[in-house]
Amino acid sequence: MLSNSSSPVSSCDNQVGVKRRGFLQVATALAGVSQVISPAKAGTQQPSQAVAAGTSKARLTVEDVYARARQALYPICRVCRQCDGVVCAGEFPGLGGVGSGTSFQNNFQALKRVELKLRTLTGVATVEKKPDTSVTIFGQKLSLPAIAAPVGGLRNMGNRMPAEAYFDSIVGGCVDAGTAGGIGDEPTAPDMLKMRCDIVARYRGKALVCLKPRPNPNFIEVLPIVEAAGTFMIAIDVDSAARYAGQAPGVMVGTKTAAQLRELVRATRIPVVLKGIMTPDEAMLAGEAGAAGIVVSNHGGRVLDHTPGTADVLPAIADKVKGKMVIFVDGCVHYGVDVFKYLALGADAVLVGRHLIRAAFGGGREGVTLFVNTMRDELESAMVMTGVPNIQNITRHVIA
Repeated sequence: MLSNSSSPVSSCDNQVGVKRRGFLQVATALAGVSQVISPAKAGTQQPSQAVAAGTSKARLTVEDVYARARQALYPICRVCRQCDGVVCAGEFPGLGGVGSGTSFQNNFQALKRVELKLRTLTGVATVEKKPDTSVTIFGQKLSLPAIAAPVGGLRNMGNRMPAEAYFDSIVGGCVDAGTAGGIGDEPTAPDMLKMRCDIVARYRGKALVCLKPRPNPNFIEVLPIVEAAGTFMIAIDVDSAARYAGQAPGVMVGTKTAAQLRELVRATRIPVVLKGIMTPDEAMLAGEAGAAGIVVSNHGGRVLDHTPGTADVLPAIADKVKGKMVIFVDGCVHYGVDVFKYLALGADAVLVGRHLIRAAFGGGREGVTLFVNTMRDELESAMVMTGVPNIQNITRHVIA
């Protein structure tokens, strides 16, 4: 496949490679053999769009969502079959990894290297029973341990979808699939936070709300808006500390000390999770500050070049804080087996970013529901084939 690569590419090679891949993707898409699904020709009904007898609406398929997402997002996102960060390396604004794109690519490769033990003589799946994919986090029962990663502004997607429609698709689609959505923060657009929190309230708080690491007084000032939405958890993406450099002092984000984090944790009764933890010592510092959880994350490879993949650092972090706080992780989560791998490495749940973005652009709320349900089915299948009856039994013993 054009987007499969086992090693980072140089800056010069990447510029040439992107142009070459872009040409090949367009050409091969027209031939129907590309890893990237091409948009359907106008006025042509595709086989997957055929309306079943006695129904008034075609059944949406994953192929439909990919095709529509590519049509909506190209060339910001090529909607590659394997989202490995090679084609889009260095593209920002956009969905690519920062600089050489190595951090994004490391997320993909680190997760890819994890191999699972196939076990079939276990009896965990019969006609009468199936593995249980559900989990409860901060009092919320979820159909699977995967929720939507928070997205801030839609500038990186070219503002090609109204913000309210996008966030309603993400939160509503996840809730329809039995899990939780997620919304992000734009410190420079305070009215947007209120609109997004109103959407969370519409779905009875079944979504995480992520706030940028604003100055503490400003952070505490907006907390009532978030609390009124009824969200079951608040995340602070400390990994975005350098993203708003040069903004007005009142909203300028930055790194936090343990004392500053402790003040924010104590300012609300809602569980606070720190996103952007990549080392065991900072995981322990988060616990000392009173955080209820962490997200092992390098911000999708979008804030610092040449960081390790999250799958590589997760086990050491879990060894220090597993059972003491909830451990989330993100980084190239696409399939249900990706969820399974991250849980085996020590996570309690995962955050899904780019693939739900594509689902929202390609199918709205229905597309998001379809992708989450597909992921849940894939997770269940992985549990069957490794002899795991429930989420709690996904541990490192399943790793080859």
